[in-house]
Amino acid sequence: MAHDDLNRLVGRLNLLLFCFLAAATLSALIPLVWHDKLYFDGLTIIRERPRLEWLGNSYGAAAYVLHPLLRGLAALGIRLDDYGLRYSDDLLLTNLVFGASFFAGIATFTMRWRLRATPANMTVFFALVVLLSPFFFCISKELIPFAVMAASLGAYRAGVLGLRGCAWAYAAAMAVCGLYFRIYYLAYALIFLYNFALWRRQRWWIAGLIGMGGALLLCYHRLPLALLDQGRAGYLEGVSASRIEYYFDDGQAWGFLGNRIVTFGTMLLPFNLLPVSLAYTPFVVLQAYLTACLWRAWRRPQCAVRSLAASAVLGFTMVSALFEPDFGSYFRHKVGIMLFLLLLAVEFDWRRERQP
Repeated sequence: MAHDDLNRLVGRLNLLLFCFLAAATLSALIPLVWHDKLYFDGLTIIRERPRLEWLGNSYGAAAYVLHPLLRGLAALGIRLDDYGLRYSDDLLLTNLVFGASFFAGIATFTMRWRLRATPANMTVFFALVVLLSPFFFCISKELIPFAVMAASLGAYRAGVLGLRGCAWAYAAAMAVCGLYFRIYYLAYALIFLYNFALWRRQRWWIAGLIGMGGALLLCYHRLPLALLDQGRAGYLEGVSASRIEYYFDDGQAWGFLGNRIVTFGTMLLPFNLLPVSLAYTPFVVLQAYLTACLWRAWRRPQCAVRSLAASAVLGFTMVSALFEPDFGSYFRHKVGIMLFLLLLAVEFDWRRERQP
């Protein structure tokens, strides 16, 4: 191994170790200062009966898939029945196990795709991973879409799938998640494929969106709006600080469409959160940076891997504008597409080698 390659390898390993320590420390401090809704999903999954049903309960499906991991924690003597209700060693250990599960995927991805070991690049990587770490250092349903994404990108990196094969495999797996977990994922899979298919044909992409908007206006009263409500978390209806406001009558077609367009814009640039609390500043800056990366990918659609990542990130934002009732949920669910965020915002040597 060349001396420069060894230095880059050591740099990546040190960065990953530093990220994990910082993320673990932050996850231990967050329960002291943040609201309990961060752990509501986890407690609900623990208490839910594990079951996998067609268009069923997302918590029951998550409990079914995560059951072996939860059983393993219980076998180690870690109490889960009061998860999130009080600050305890059991809470910290549970969060550490789930955080390590996510981080193992991030570390494997980082090493296999060979993160470029430049100061600026490593700073962006550190900020992105650590800032979002409270959302994956906890019991989270997002571990399931994260695993689907990691497997799809891993198959592409190994040469088992081409770029199109990776996109189709990922979309198919997310569609299955949509049928058994949340309809949210099915809508995301379809929009992701739409974005990916037309990313290099931007006029067609825009024309298609205009056509879909017109179809929505004409067919509004025939839409399965109950499925939309099913994708929204009811317990968040009382959230006020980061609540997404609708400015138009959501019971009318024009108002419904207008609300989603405005919501999409504020999700891309959520500066309206700054007057609410300065605590949201890091997330606002992060989102503004990711939006700038999306714009760069839009201006340079010839970069195939970045186009794949941009299609996923943009699709996630578009679907979030339909389903998410507050910005907290929007940022929390981002960990399900974490590797796409890294592909979009951070440079990797292997990706650069694959570009024409």
